[in-house]
Formats: sequence, structure tokens, C-alpha cells
Amino acid sequence: MIGVLFQGIGYGLVLAMLIGPVFFALIRTSIAKGFASGAYLAFGIALSDSFAATVVYLSIAQFQDNTIFQNYLGLLGGFLMIGFGLSYFLIPVSKRKFSPQRSMRPTQGIKHIIEGIFLNLLNPLVYIFWLGIVSYTTVSQGYNLHENFIFFLGTISTVFLTDLLKAFIADRITNYLTAHLISLIGRIAGIALVGFGLRLLFFAAYGL
Repeated sequence: MIGVLFQGIGYGLVLAMLIGPVFFALIRTSIAKGFASGAYLAFGIALSDSFAATVVYLSIAQFQDNTIFQNYLGLLGGFLMIGFGLSYFLIPVSKRKFSPQRSMRPTQGIKHIIEGIFLNLLNPLVYIFWLGIVSYTTVSQGYNLHENFIFFLGTISTVFLTDLLKAFIADRITNYLTAHLISLIGRIAGIALVGFGLRLLFFAAYGL
């Protein structure tokens, strides 16, 4: 199980490098209202990831022993991962502007948790991401329910902890968030996703 956990942590590090609307919302909130607000937002994001992963897994778990379904699921998940990975090479990234002023009002934790939940869940790409991950764990890795839980725990916990780190250093990191650096980070994550996708396609075609 330790190996499964570390694989989940590794995948979480890849997801943590992806630059999207959630990343910019986390940085903006942390700059404007402080670390505590960013931490509550990150917690809401983690809750929504847990919900999305559960929904996606339960939706396909009933077909887990169906070889034909797993073949098609593996092919779909592999192409989705490769598509997301390539998008970080094809879509230009521009630096976002943030206001450096902080709010002096008390942190409204519940409000930020709800904001993080809806910000993530209303993005359909989140479900597609988790479809790719579930495809990877069930097709190429052959994980059962317990192993999937350990993998998801490692992935979501890693993303949450790195989001806390982003919130903590938001005041400093924004000075270095050039368009070139954002693009470089995205491309590194893109390469990793393409690698996962290719491996998933291989197992879908030859490993079952």
C-alpha cells in the first residue's frame, strides 16, 4: 500500500503544477485577504476534488471487471490525458494581474470553503481530469476499491498541501509569476500528463 500511496503523491505533484482558474483564484484570494482565506479556499477545493473523484469512480466501478469496457475506458482516459498535456504546449498563457491590497475584515472561512467547492465543481474539466485518473488506476494499475482510496488520498492530500504552500508564499511568488515561468511550469506538467496518457493507452491496447 505504501507504493500505491507514493504513486498517488506523485500524481498529486503533477496536478499541483497545472495552471488554471483555481490556481489564479487561490493566489488572488491569498494576496487580497491573507493566508487563512487562501487556506479555507484550498480546503474547499480539496473537498470538491474528493466529491468529483468519488462520483467518477462509483459511476464506472460497476464495470470494473468488464474487459471490453476497461479497454474503451483506457483508450478514452489515455487520449484525454494526452489532450490535456498537449494543450499546455498549444495554448498561450498570459500573466494575470492581482491587487496587492489586503482586506482588513475578519476571514469568512465558510464563505471561502463554499467558494472553493463551487469554483472547482462547476468546472467540467475537473470531472474529465478525474475520469483520466480513474482510468489510469483501474486500467493500467488494476487497483481495487481500497487501493484506489489510498491513491486518491495521496493525490488529493498532496494537491491540498501544495495549495497551502502556494497560499503561504503568494505575496512573494507573484513577483516571479512571469508569463514565461507560468508557461514553463505548465509544460512540465503537460509532459507528465502525456507520459501517463501514453502508458494508459499501451495498457488499454496490450496490457489487458
